[in-house]
Amino acid sequence: DLENMRRFASDISNAIVGLTSNYRLGYGSFVDKPMMPFVLTDAEKVLFPCMGCKLPYAFLNSLPLSDNAANFNATINADTISGNFDTPEGTLDAMVQAAVCKTQIGWRSNARRVLLVATDARSHVAGDGKVLGIIRQNDGKCHL
Repeated sequence: DLENMRRFASDISNAIVGLTSNYRLGYGSFVDKPMMPFVLTDAEKVLFPCMGCKLPYAFLNSLPLSDNAANFNATINADTISGNFDTPEGTLDAMVQAAVCKTQIGWRSNARRVLLVATDARSHVAGDGKVLGIIRQNDGKCHL
């Protein structure tokens, strides 16, 4: 969750910087598919899913990969939460976007890619979208 990420952001970046000078850090966040029943879609709840929250979204790449650890920490500390309606979150959809959106994320072609996922809820699983008619698997394309 965001409070824990804020608390540990500098620990994470300091640990990585202490291991190597050849690193890149980035930051993205996820909520859920922005449609019912995953998020509330009535006008008031779409604009204000919770007090002080931003609009719900599937995945947001807030900071493409860079070697600026201070910017990584600042981006996390400036982030705000959003809200969804059901308990599971769109973790796996976000991970796919982080993996396949190579240019937007800033992946280097020969680098080891590591995603650190922090969440306060379980992830949706295959089949959760059937109630919406989402029966095809993820297309594996970038949708940022």
